[in-house]
Amino acid sequence: MIVVPGPASQELGMEIANLLPKAELAPITFKKFPDGELYVRIDKKMKGEHVIIVQSTYPPQDYHLMQLYQLIDAAKNSEAKKIIVFVPYLAYSRQDKEFLNGEPLSSRIVCRTIENLGADVVYVLDIHSKLILDFFKINVHNLLALELFSNYFNQMSLTNPLIVAPDEGALEKAQIAAKTMDAGCTYICKTRDRHTGEITVTLKNMDVANRDLIVLDDIISTGGTMAKAIQMAKSQGANKIYAACSHPLLIQNAKSRILDAGATDIIGTNSVDSEYAKISIAPLFVKEFTA
Repeated sequence: MIVVPGPASQELGMEIANLLPKAELAPITFKKFPDGELYVRIDKKMKGEHVIIVQSTYPPQDYHLMQLYQLIDAAKNSEAKKIIVFVPYLAYSRQDKEFLNGEPLSSRIVCRTIENLGADVVYVLDIHSKLILDFFKINVHNLLALELFSNYFNQMSLTNPLIVAPDEGALEKAQIAAKTMDAGCTYICKTRDRHTGEITVTLKNMDVANRDLIVLDDIISTGGTMAKAIQMAKSQGANKIYAACSHPLLIQNAKSRILDAGATDIIGTNSVDSEYAKISIAPLFVKEFTA
């Protein structure tokens, strides 16, 4: 078995290779030409081998997607027996519907390309929309990071902890985490002013005074809603507040926006190469892959 650590997930790929019995780590070469085009090469024979490609597709998404496509094609051309693709953050996963006539279904394009290039099995982490899983005709596994977050926060001495879901739709996942942490659970209610378009947030039927909060989301992008929720909770007397997510994209000054709002820390997984990637998903992948 060969593990190929893509350019976007070098450390994660190496960790997975170390955890998998008898797995070999494939050296790769990658560069960008002066005109912006990308080059990758897997420096290992793959004929007849099971190959695991580890490449997340966080921003710059198109850059990382192209590298993923090249790696799959290289493994296929090298006559790999089976190609397993682990793409923790799947780009375009929020574009799961056609809203206006003439729009492409971008997430479907990504899924079809991965499949058509030769992937046999795909693993993702906490996909934003489960509708996307149906775009694959091959086997696809959606790994859930809830247990990882529970284990992480259970090691901390939290005061009367409260798990906060980003919306009512995410409440079920938050409730699962809350049960494993002996914590309370609530969700953020968002309302938009019809005239100004301004969004206000409230916490549904919950007193947060003197409690430690974990605001748990799948993705933190710009962090706008997260920051508003943190500000509101702080104004109501919350103690420590942790902004937690599976995919810490943290674009457009999201880090400072969230921390300035009063967050104690930002806790993410290494699905994204980030200074806030404090939870490794390598053991989760290996556990699911070897089950």
